[in-house]
Amino acid sequence: MLNALGLARELGVPTGATMTVTSRNITEVLHLAGILGNIGVRQLKLHCLRPVGNSASHPELLITDSAAYADLRERLQAAELAIEVIADEDLSEYGAPEICAPAAGPSEIDRIEADPRGALTMSCKAVGRDSHAFWYDKPTDRIVHRPSPTDELTFAVPDVVYACV
Repeated sequence: MLNALGLARELGVPTGATMTVTSRNITEVLHLAGILGNIGVRQLKLHCLRPVGNSASHPELLITDSAAYADLRERLQAAELAIEVIADEDLSEYGAPEICAPAAGPSEIDRIEADPRGALTMSCKAVGRDSHAFWYDKPTDRIVHRPSPTDELTFAVPDVVYACV
């Protein structure tokens, strides 16, 4: 991974990285941010581990003590990093919102995330649920929207909101 990021830097391609924070790697976040900043990576996104897919079978990876996130935020703020570190709202001081109002429907989608089962979602909070509204249609080589009564647009699965740490 570091070689690919270095090559991208040499080619002038802006890069970023994403890390899912677990009980086993939370102490490595600051070190990784330093390494990535030193090789020119512009941004590190931190995700909270959600108990879906394979992680549902490994509850020991979940961080159950919110003080661990507070400590991580403090260490990141105190460090003089050459990289922007942003965290999803679940890692924030206030946690994720409990509800999300239904969206009117996007006219443009910023990103689509791959579900471990191959479905496509607009929010990683929909990963592992049967709320996927998007599918890759192989014969036409297109991503298509297949509305359903439980898709993430109708069901109002909240998107992940990021903030600087």
